[in-house]
Amino acid sequence: MLVIGLMAVAIGFQQAGSAVAVGGGETAAVFLAEQRIEQLRAVAMIDFAAASLGAGTTTEHCVAGHVAGSTPACDGGASGAPAYTRSTTITDVTAGVGCPAVPLSCKQLDVSVTYRPVTSAGQLDQARSVRLVTVLGPRV
Repeated sequence: MLVIGLMAVAIGFQQAGSAVAVGGGETAAVFLAEQRIEQLRAVAMIDFAAASLGAGTTTEHCVAGHVAGSTPACDGGASGAPAYTRSTTITDVTAGVGCPAVPLSCKQLDVSVTYRPVTSAGQLDQARSVRLVTVLGPRV
């Protein structure tokens, strides 16, 4: 009876550890998406016509930091073993509620971060993703 109880507790700890790892991965993915939106929002505040706000898609590979709990570092290339892939799509919106018609309306930012959480067995699980979408307008 005692062995069965201890096995149940051990399995519970393993599942809890896996849930914490998955939650940590999702938290980092949300942070990376929010970070990119804030970077682009800061550029839009200074120059809404900046080249970095041009329509198109960019992809960055983000490698988890060496220190536990540190923010993943992102760059344009796939250096190291990327833990997260951040894709940013910027679309010019020419008409819509709240967007000025002249000279350029708004820009829709669609940021998607994809990652593979580690399961309780220590293997990479199916790819998961977090997606944030927002619209930026020029300062008037």
